[in-house]
Amino acid sequence: MLRTVTVRSAVNRVEKIGLTGLALAVVVLSGCRVDLATSVTVAENGSGTISVVVAADADAVRNAPELATSLNVDDLRAAGWTVDVQNPAANGGLSVVAARTFATVDEASLFLTQLSGDNGPLRNITLTRTGGVNDASYQFSGVGGLPKGLAGFADADALTALGEAPFAAALAEQGGVLGDVLGVSLALTLPGEPGEISQTTATITPRQADDTSTTFTWNIALDSSDSPLTAFTRDRDVSAMVAWYVARGLLVFMIVLVALAMAYIATVVYRRSRSTPAS
Repeated sequence: MLRTVTVRSAVNRVEKIGLTGLALAVVVLSGCRVDLATSVTVAENGSGTISVVVAADADAVRNAPELATSLNVDDLRAAGWTVDVQNPAANGGLSVVAARTFATVDEASLFLTQLSGDNGPLRNITLTRTGGVNDASYQFSGVGGLPKGLAGFADADALTALGEAPFAAALAEQGGVLGDVLGVSLALTLPGEPGEISQTTATITPRQADDTSTTFTWNIALDSSDSPLTAFTRDRDVSAMVAWYVARGLLVFMIVLVALAMAYIATVVYRRSRSTPAS
């Protein structure tokens, strides 16, 4: 556990703080273990939900009992996020749960990009959906990592208030690394079956026979490296596709029958008109 650095008043002066900045504030205030877990669930029509949990352990709460009241989440709520501060959480620590819905995969890409900004742990996020109603493909890509350390993890306002590395000296003094006090993960659930294993860099949750979606999970490395984040699924409703083709076939068959019936009726009328003796 790191000793707490004296930046509480600076954190309180941050008027606008994003979700990654919020996690930074928890780390700085408590000096203990903090985990940032992002979960994204996409429905078949491209809508879905994003949930972000910033969790500090019990040592953090004991080390900084004012932690919950020192966090500013007003701007998150104003931006459309629902925010729930749980103090204490089930494990005796503290957690901040932020969530929001999205209507399209384009919105999901936008909101995920806003989570980290240009230098945060999740960058260059793109989520696309192609295909039709009964046969669609989902493609996810991005970059994970924190090559700039906490300077990349914070947003601009947090950096202004806290400085480039608010507890780098304490971290170095303890001989620790950033990954010892901070964990970042991403879980993505997409409709359909996963592509080949070579098409993803994630751990895939084993699917049951009746599962209609696939969950990919990444634990983001917090060293100086960047890691590609990729995932692909294809969502095919075979029974619906067969039913559609059968319905189309029946429609064509009925049109042909009607056309044949009309031709037969026209032929009979013509023959009768030709065989009728003139008065």
